Amino acid sequence: MSSPGLTALGESTRLVPANVPAVFEVLPPPGASIRGSDCVATVLSPSKSKVNARVTHEAANGALRIEFVPAEVGTHIIEASIGGTTLVGGPLIAKVYDSSLIQVTDVNGGVVGQPCQFRVDASAAGEGQLEISINEGEVPNHVQVVGGGRCLVSFTPEQAKPHLIDIKFNGETVIGCPFVCSVADTSRVLLNLSNLELIPVNRPASFHITVSGGGAAELAVSVRGPQGELPVRVTGDIHAGFTAEFTPNHVGAHTINVEYNGYPVQGTPFVAKSYDATKVAVGSVSKGTVGRPVQFTVDAGDAGEGNLEITISAKGHNIPTQVHPQGNAKFAVSFVPAEPCEHIINVSFNKMLVPGCPITVIINGGTTGPQVSLGGPGPLHLPNSLIINHAGGRLEDIEVNVEGPSGHSVPAQVLQTADGVFKAEFVPRVVGEHRVSVTVEGQPTVGSPYSAKVYDVTAIKVKNVNNGTVGKPVVFLVETSQAGPGNLEVTVNGGRVPTSAQAQGQHTYAISFTPREAQNHTVELRFNGQDVPGSPFTCK
Repeated sequence: MSSPGLTALGESTRLVPANVPAVFEVLPPPGASIRGSDCVATVLSPSKSKVNARVTHEAANGALRIEFVPAEVGTHIIEASIGGTTLVGGPLIAKVYDSSLIQVTDVNGGVVGQPCQFRVDASAAGEGQLEISINEGEVPNHVQVVGGGRCLVSFTPEQAKPHLIDIKFNGETVIGCPFVCSVADTSRVLLNLSNLELIPVNRPASFHITVSGGGAAELAVSVRGPQGELPVRVTGDIHAGFTAEFTPNHVGAHTINVEYNGYPVQGTPFVAKSYDATKVAVGSVSKGTVGRPVQFTVDAGDAGEGNLEITISAKGHNIPTQVHPQGNAKFAVSFVPAEPCEHIINVSFNKMLVPGCPITVIINGGTTGPQVSLGGPGPLHLPNSLIINHAGGRLEDIEVNVEGPSGHSVPAQVLQTADGVFKAEFVPRVVGEHRVSVTVEGQPTVGSPYSAKVYDVTAIKVKNVNNGTVGKPVVFLVETSQAGPGNLEVTVNGGRVPTSAQAQGQHTYAISFTPREAQNHTVELRFNGQDVPGSPFTCK
């Protein structure tokens, strides 16, 4: 009859830390009188090498104590026997772990309300239980196992304060704990970017950043232009605020990013559009004659986005000017001088005078006979007029004939308003160019026939004026094909919000602006100085 074997005291399989004495106890068969030297114990490591083990006898409970110091992570097998009598139930198992081999990475700063993540790699640490708590368990966390003893931990902070990350492995605190995640609140960061809608090239552009409440956090500013990243200089401190400065050197869109603890600040990315007024080319014009159209061209095709303003003045007063889009930001400009004097042409792009301006045009009086002056484009169904200056002339010697765009005759009336001054009026019934022939004593005046342009502001169509979102362009269409010749003016909030116009065809324009505040935006449209029907429009 075989004698009973050795029995383990306590669990036969247990977790054991590396580099710390591990102790297993076994009980000899009942009634057996043994010493520690009678027991043979072997410990085999995961690499199949033997680990030194010491066996002692515990007089208190009669057990045999097997003690060894494991250095290798993994399963160790402990065999024990006395005179051929082995352990009941097989060998003892020591699952050795090493919490110092756990790696915690990617513990970065975070932002209130946004998920924070970090990684825990326990692949080399052995078998065991991982415990993770944030701010002593006040902040919930989620662990996603990615395999091989690795996991991704995420949590969402609700307060702007340091978050302490504690990690334990089999009850042991992982080296480096607690890890600190600095949490900031992006709503504390205020930007003023309204002055960067349109910016000139080769001039420093800057904006202010205010961080309310202070606190330690990382603020990062970057600007990317058409040719790549641009250097950005940030100065200031948490108390006075920061100023970011960069210099655009190419025409086009520049994307401004401001991040707080790695997260975009509200209002960014922001797109600033750079322009170069020096790229606007004005065609040559040097002289003209009273009553005859003077024409020149303006090419802003390489200047970038912006507002082109053209004014022509004589003796300090602006005179009517016709601007005809030719496509691709090119324009044909014309005016009819009424006086023999210097006329000054000014062309500005985004309020900056373009090269060569002001331009002085010498206007000659032509013959010394009657002088005829026409105004700018006239409205449909309302009297259009021209002035005839003829010293000593008589009303019965003046004849005015008007032809509409299709060649039909339009009645005209001539009145004398002062000595030597006569006024001719006609009421147009169709939109377009009208031919005005003026004769005095049977002879045509210098410049006759003249061109009188007629427009109809009620024929302008405005489409797709919709509500918008802060930071995103609002775009609507204006169609002028049936309105006749003239100048379209668009202002938003009295001109405080920049606008841009892109030709979508010969008579259709895409008008855009980018709201920076959550408030009603008033869009005003005028054609030749008259309000377009429905204007002002409201965009919420």
